[in-house]
Amino acid sequence: MSESRYESTFIIKGSLEDKDFEPIITKTEDTIRRYGGTVLEMERWGRKKLAYSISRETQGYYVTAHFTHPGTYEDRTSNIISRLERMFSLDESVIRFLTLARPEAVVKGREAMKKRASEIAAKREAAVQATEASSIII
Repeated sequence: MSESRYESTFIIKGSLEDKDFEPIITKTEDTIRRYGGTVLEMERWGRKKLAYSISRETQGYYVTAHFTHPGTYEDRTSNIISRLERMFSLDESVIRFLTLARPEAVVKGREAMKKRASEIAAKREAAVQATEASSIII
């Protein structure tokens, strides 16, 4: 059976303390693993201003979970998505969430984009170091 890839982005109330975000993220990872999924990456985007107020919140802490699960989305017997979204619905600290199935082409494009971004960052760092080295010589 092939593994399907998913991306679940959720927003945690921005009014919480920074220490309160990690237990929610850990609970998300545990839920994915408990129902047979494999967590590939947890992207912590950090605290951001919301475009509009949600439940009187003006800021949110954004997190994206990238994970795989055996089977397809239509396989209702082991549907990790419904269980994950139920966990989000019951947690009062999570104000919004969205889970998407990621086709292989999108996954490859994302990996290429991340690789390119790291190459650009390395070039910028090298340029900064070269500038600093030349200013020391003078």
